[in-house]
Amino acid sequence: MHHQLRISCVALGASVLLAQAVFAEPSREATVDFDPGVTTILQRTYGAKEAGVLRSDILAAVAKEESRAPLPEGLTLKVTVRKVMPTHPTMKQQLDDPSLSPARTRYLGGADLVGELRDSKQQVLANVSYRNFADVLPAGSPSLDPWADAQQTIDTFAAKLAAAWGKLPTKS
Repeated sequence: MHHQLRISCVALGASVLLAQAVFAEPSREATVDFDPGVTTILQRTYGAKEAGVLRSDILAAVAKEESRAPLPEGLTLKVTVRKVMPTHPTMKQQLDDPSLSPARTRYLGGADLVGELRDSKQQVLANVSYRNFADVLPAGSPSLDPWADAQQTIDTFAAKLAAAWGKLPTKS
């Protein structure tokens, strides 16, 4: 009985990890850049590693949309983060100011993103921009993740990108 339970738990854990890997596979047709001001604030205030966290979140959201509606053949996507703010303090902020609480300290977080869909000749076929920041604390995400509000914005932005590439004419 104990052996069967252990095998079931291992199998369940492996399937969860596999599902995460399948659904979070980043898009090969998408790139993510940060405006210089965003890069500076990430390095000085939020922590340099946070750029990788946000890039991964954006690529995963785009990949999720691509699993529903594939990006048309020959198109590439460039996403630029124009502004981003956390919902809760990042690790660097907590280390820089120990009085900040990862659970109790809250900010009006969110993101401002723009995406360009380009053809094989690098001509811009569509521009999509989306910006959302919580206007009052109760409107923000209840999650304790530092980038919770930004992640909600990223998910909505990715859906808008998918809608834009879905409206583009297909090659005949």
